[in-house]
This record gives sequence, structure tokens and C-alpha cells, in this order.
Amino acid sequence: MYAAIDKTVVNRRESSLSVRSVARLFAMVAGALALTNAAMAFQIAPMGSAFESKLTNETENSLATVAGRLGVLIKGRIHEEITQIGMGCPIEPGNLAQDISCSFRDLPFATPYVIYGVRWNDLPPFKLSPDEGNCTYLGKSCNVSQTIRFSTQPLCWYCLFKDAEKKAQTQPIVGCNKTKGSLHGNVMTRSHFGDLQFLHAMASEEGVHPGATRAKVLDWLEFAWKVSSREIKPDTFLRDIDNATLKEHFGCTQWRVSDLYILGRQDKLLPYLHHVAFGSVLHTVQDSFAGAHASRETSAPIGMCQDTGLAQPRRIVEFHTYGAQDGSLHDEQDSREAMTRVSAAEKWPDAVEATRNLSRFYEDRARWSEVQPYMQCLFELADGRKDSSPGEQFRRR
Repeated sequence: MYAAIDKTVVNRRESSLSVRSVARLFAMVAGALALTNAAMAFQIAPMGSAFESKLTNETENSLATVAGRLGVLIKGRIHEEITQIGMGCPIEPGNLAQDISCSFRDLPFATPYVIYGVRWNDLPPFKLSPDEGNCTYLGKSCNVSQTIRFSTQPLCWYCLFKDAEKKAQTQPIVGCNKTKGSLHGNVMTRSHFGDLQFLHAMASEEGVHPGATRAKVLDWLEFAWKVSSREIKPDTFLRDIDNATLKEHFGCTQWRVSDLYILGRQDKLLPYLHHVAFGSVLHTVQDSFAGAHASRETSAPIGMCQDTGLAQPRRIVEFHTYGAQDGSLHDEQDSREAMTRVSAAEKWPDAVEATRNLSRFYEDRARWSEVQPYMQCLFELADGRKDSSPGEQFRRR
């Protein structure tokens, strides 16, 4: 069943979705809208798709309970909605603020594997060593013999997240580059609070030159795109990849590409790893247009990205860092309301436009050399660039 979805969705030019089937789908969505209120439509989304639900032994109620304790870290499906629109969900730009029909779970425009990848940056799987498994919440400790993901060990995941959030205020969380006073983290804690914040288009600490963060972001996107285009194979060791950022942050590991993205699920997800990697590309790019992640100029330059024929977006003034930010102020910028605030009758929000463009590259099986000019343009720095900070409007008081 999922192979069929994979074929029809990723290559829209060969899609077998008829006008009638799309109309039927949206009739179902309209019916659902009539039966649910806005609060239900934008409830916490602990699971990404029905497919992902099958990969867990936890009920959705239990996951939603823990997700609720996290506040809006695991939010309404804003990344998923942007991705569905970018991959063909029919909606007009001027209707985006009111029309939530592309935000529902299990829409067929992006595959469940792309959606899994879009969520990966926030929810990467990881393993703990025995001495790292003593985090206990509500009487439940981590099972270190099992790959940890939010959907399989939510209480452990929550405990580790909150512990890292507290410790990151005074100690850097790192992977390979352990120094005096630093803490060894897992991929999840490093992504949210440590040295892997470039996965979210953010700097890992204050005072970092934007050129350095941009270089890490582009290195990451090069790696992830090459996995999605199959230029890098799933069984490749991360330490062997000619990429400065991969070597710096993963060179000390024995991980293969598949271990990074689909640890513990290689048996089910390996044939679709390229979709997962593409989803993770989209997450990083989409995050770069969220105000708490990066500040951009108020208006875009007049012109096109070199060698692409695509419009140049607003340039980046500053990459922010999460450690000293107020979580609620950060989360507001990641919301659907913030994304649709800039909607206009004939213009998509920047994150949607970038996703649409990257989806076309992906459908055409473009190699990194073809995509690189556009990626560089997406992350072009403004003349008035600044070193990283929390951003005054997001700083914890």
C-alpha cells in the first residue's frame, strides 16, 4: 500500500490521483471540519501519520498526554502542512489563513516517509549507553536496550529533554567535541539544545559569526540532499563522508547513514530512506523562515537566485540560538498563525514557496550540483549581518 503511495505522490507527473478522488478526499475533510472545532483541528500532534503509529507500542492517548506536558514543542502539524502544500495539496495562497484543509493527518500529497523525515529533526531516534539510562519520570526509567524515540518511550524522552533543557543553561551539550565542562548528548538533546542546532537553522551558542552557522547549515543540507538523491548510499559511514560538518559532529561515531535517520527501523524504512532525508532537508529550510530561528530582512532583494530562475528570498540578518530564549516566545514564531500572517492573495509564505521549489527539484531527481545554487541563495546573508544571539524579542527575562 505504501509503495503505491510512494509512486503516485512523489512523482506528480505520473500521478494516478484523479480529480474525482481529490474531490472525494476534500469532501471528507470538509465533513471532518464540520464535526470538529478549531481547538481539535490544531491539537498536539504526537504522531505524524497512521503509518508511523504502526511503529509504536504506545497508544496515541498516552503519547498525547506526554506531548501536552511538553507544551507546544510537538505542535500542530505546521511542518507537515507546509510540506503537503509544497507537494501538491490544492489550496490558493490567499485562502491559506482560513483554509486548514492541507493540515490534516494522512493526506496523500507527501508520502508518509517524507513526513517522517520532516519530523525527524525534532524527533530523531537514538540509543543510550547503560550509564545514560537513569532518567526517571513518573516512575518510568529509560530502557537502554531499545532505540529511543518519542513514540516508543515518551516518558524517557520527556525526562531526557527536560534534563537537557536545564543543564544546557550552564553546560554545552556536544557529541564528538567533548571539552572540560561539556556534556555528552544524544542526537535529540544535541539537536534541541546542543551542537546540532544547525538542523533547525540556528546557531549552537551566542556570538557565532553568521557565516560559520551558514556553512554548517549548507554542509548539512548538502549531506541530506545527497542522501535524498541517492548520491550517498544508506550503508555509508558518516565518518567517511567528505563533509567538514559531518566529520566535526559525527566523525567519532561508528554510525552509518541509515543509523542516523532510521535507527531501529532499518527493516521497514530502508527502501524509503531517500524520502526521509528529503523531509529532513525541508524541515531545516522551513525553520530558517521562522523568526525565532533566524532574523531575515523585512523585504526581499529584487532579483533571482543565480542560475535558477527562482526569486531570491529575504536575506538572513542573524541566526538565533535557543539556550537563552523564552520557550513560549520561540514557539509562537513556529506556529501556523505566524506562518500565515504574511499570506497575500498571490504570494505564498516564504517557507511554502521554498518547499514548492525544492519539491520540484526532488521530483526531477536533481543532484546536489543542480540544487546548490538555490540552497546558497536561500541562506544568503544580509549586508547588515549580526553574530548569533537569542534575539532581544525572544530573550528569556
